[in-house]
Amino acid sequence: GLALDDLAASRHGIYQRFRMLTEAMAQTGLALELICAQGKVISADAPQACAAVEAEILKHWGIACRVLALTHTVPDIRTPFLLQQIGACVSHTWGPGFRAAKAGGQLQQLQSALDRRPTVVFAHRLANMARLLACRDLPPCVFDMDDIEHVVHARRMGLNERWRDRWLARAALPALLRLERAAVQKAALTLVCAAGDASTLKGIANVGDERVAVVPNGVAPAASEPDPAKAGPVLLMLGIYSYEPNGEGARHFIDRVWPIVREALPEAQAWFVGASPASIGAQADMPAGVKLLGFVDDIEAVYAQAGVVICPILTGGGTRVKLIEAAMRHKPIVSTTVGAEGLGFTDGRHALLRDDVAGFAQACIRLLTQPSEARAMGLEASQFAAGRYDRRSISQALAERVRALLPRD
Repeated sequence: GLALDDLAASRHGIYQRFRMLTEAMAQTGLALELICAQGKVISADAPQACAAVEAEILKHWGIACRVLALTHTVPDIRTPFLLQQIGACVSHTWGPGFRAAKAGGQLQQLQSALDRRPTVVFAHRLANMARLLACRDLPPCVFDMDDIEHVVHARRMGLNERWRDRWLARAALPALLRLERAAVQKAALTLVCAAGDASTLKGIANVGDERVAVVPNGVAPAASEPDPAKAGPVLLMLGIYSYEPNGEGARHFIDRVWPIVREALPEAQAWFVGASPASIGAQADMPAGVKLLGFVDDIEAVYAQAGVVICPILTGGGTRVKLIEAAMRHKPIVSTTVGAEGLGFTDGRHALLRDDVAGFAQACIRLLTQPSEARAMGLEASQFAAGRYDRRSISQALAERVRALLPRD
């Protein structure tokens, strides 16, 4: 379901996880074939489109593969969207996402790929596994569920302002749970980010430990030690802000937390880096000290200037690659408990975890004004992350787990 045609600009969490998992699949020794989504740079109908995406993957990720197809969706505009939403409460196959995928030819492309008799299939996220469930002759399948979808859905459904949207969100939850159960039961191996997610899925699907594996998000270690002298009174948040938990968290921080920080530290700045900054708002409407920087080419330079990395998100699921990345770079972190969920950070040692507005603000002020404590916390976080979240080690361990699924000669 990911577009892989502009990897130079696709560095955020979901792409880092997908890269790590793709590296693991390549390390099994099998030839790698991919079906991915059409992106913004290369049209699915363009001559040699698949070859161009193959070259992009080899250039940026160093992975040799064959791209079989670039898929797209065709929304159903003949059926009222409300009816499609109601249909999704009964079955995912009646919902707008599945209908658009089917109309766009995705099921046909998947079936054509399965007719090639692959040894093993890897499905990234629940929507793609749902499409595989509609195909025939499915070989052993490895299913990555980095977010437990019903958990994310339940956390967000009370945030809808309109009663109709709240009702639809609540009504859709049973069908989502049924889909998760069917997906995990069908997969030979389901991957999750954290132990708590593994326990949740095993309970939902009634499968054993051998069917669900914890594969944490991993990142590459920083190329060099950070220079504390370059860091300033800057609070840094990274993410794709069109992803609602990120946009919502950023707005919450700017509206409620930032005034407290700015009053105590008039020289402080808050930088929001990543795609779709317009989902936060317009730069002209931001309070003093807040900068919406959008996508940046040199992320290491941004990290170097940041005094503290923040993660003020209130909902969502999975684990935050951006916090692992910050820890690898010796950066002190202030996060909500949801933001740091599943990472194993100890409050006061690896990060400061605060859920209330005043507490979050005071934690930011504390680390910006006490550089020795900030450096010590960053060092603790980096040592912890290096031992648990090194991408290469995680990829190698997963490759061994997948090889165990392969047919014996």
